[in-house]
Parts: sequence; C-alpha cells; structure tokens
Amino acid sequence: MNKYIISSLLISSLALGMTACQNSASSKNQQTNLVLEEHRLQSPPDPDTGTFLPIDTTQEEVLSQHQDERQLSVINPVEFSDQEGVPVMTSLGPGEPLNAVLLTSEIDPPRQIAEVRKGDEVIFSVDAGLPSPALPLQSLWSYDGHWVLEIIFLEEDVFQGRIYQDGQLINDNKIYQDTYGFQLLAGKPFYFYQREGDLGYSYDGQETPLPYQEIPHYGCCSASTINPQPAENMVAFYARTGDDWYYVELGDFGTD
Repeated sequence: MNKYIISSLLISSLALGMTACQNSASSKNQQTNLVLEEHRLQSPPDPDTGTFLPIDTTQEEVLSQHQDERQLSVINPVEFSDQEGVPVMTSLGPGEPLNAVLLTSEIDPPRQIAEVRKGDEVIFSVDAGLPSPALPLQSLWSYDGHWVLEIIFLEEDVFQGRIYQDGQLINDNKIYQDTYGFQLLAGKPFYFYQREGDLGYSYDGQETPLPYQEIPHYGCCSASTINPQPAENMVAFYARTGDDWYYVELGDFGTD
C-alpha cells in the first residue's frame, strides 16, 4: 500500500470520527457527578411509535448503552379512591408514606384542589387550576424529612408545572417560569426548570444550564412517549434546538 493511499485512509478515518463526535456527545458535570449523553436525530421523534432515528447509528444501539438502568423506572401511578372516587397518588421515596388527592370544588366555574395527606390528616392544600384533560397530579415524593408535590396548573392562559417542597412553591423561590420532572435521581432531588426562557436542571440543589430551546413534557396520549422518562439513577428525554432534535440520557451511571 503506497503512502498516498495510507494518507487518504487516515484522513477519511479522522473525518468519520469527527462526524460521529458531532452527532453524539457526552459530558460530565464534575460538581454533581452526572453524565449527559446526547444523540442528534435525523428528524423529530415519532410519538405514535416511540421511535427515533439517530445520525450514524441506530436506536437499538443507543438504547443498549444504559438498558439495565433505564429498566429501573420510577413512576407515580394514579389510582382512584374507593371511598371518595377521586384520583389518589401514593408517595415514592424512602420517607414517611403520604398521599396526594385531587378534589374538585362545587363553585362555578369549578376549581381543582390538590391535597397532601398523612393518613387522614391534610398537611397541605393548594389550588390546582381549572379542570382539564391533563391530570394535575404529576409526582409525590417523601425523603430525608421532606416531601415534594409536582402539579400541572392550568388557567385560561397558563399551563405551568409547579413544584412544592414542604409546602413552599419553588417556582416563586427560584423565579422559575416552569418546573417539571421531579424525581430522586441516585437518591438526590432532581428536576428541570425554565427561567427567563432558558432551560436547565437542578440536582441536589445545584443548577446546571442546558443548551436546548425545548424539552417536551406533560404530553398526553401518544405524546406521552416523548415525555422525560425517569429511572432510579437517570432520566431520558428528548430536546430541540432550532430544527435539530436530540435524544438525551442524563444520569449517575457509576451508581450500582
């Protein structure tokens, strides 16, 4: 093989490697120990089939990297009370068991009310906005002497995620426009936020900006397939910047 052919092969290999790096990226937050792995997509994800088309690889290959972690999913299922016939959510986490209950007032127009209960005692009650197809109760966690309730608040011109910690609205405390996706990630509190149009996440009290313009969330029916998907040590989500879409996995992948 002559030198010209070797040089051409080397240049081609470097070019392919640079393209792969541009289409798939990984970064580690040294302060929080979270790793963000981003995969650029050929087109927006398909909510009807739950599929996506990454550039220069396959969905199967991307999902195989953290398949075991992703299977440790954490969700807050909503059931209906036999006694009151109202939606009830039971808390996740290692703390004291709590329930979140959604009531509807009898005023006109009706309002929804979210209550947090410890046994039969109501320890928190808050307006959850107007009735809609979107269920306000999103998550309830109890840990380390704290509890956290996430709701969707809906008014005529407001559709907002709100997170309450021990009864305090963190949207107001942190000047957030939107908060969503609360979970314990590797045992520490995590959620997404939007402030002045910019997106980021908070993990164990540390804020980290994200370079995206949109993270789909609170979608219902088929659109729920592109909502953030929480697991014990990670969260998977889709994101958009301009016309570019990404599939992202963010987690503490060193946790057993």
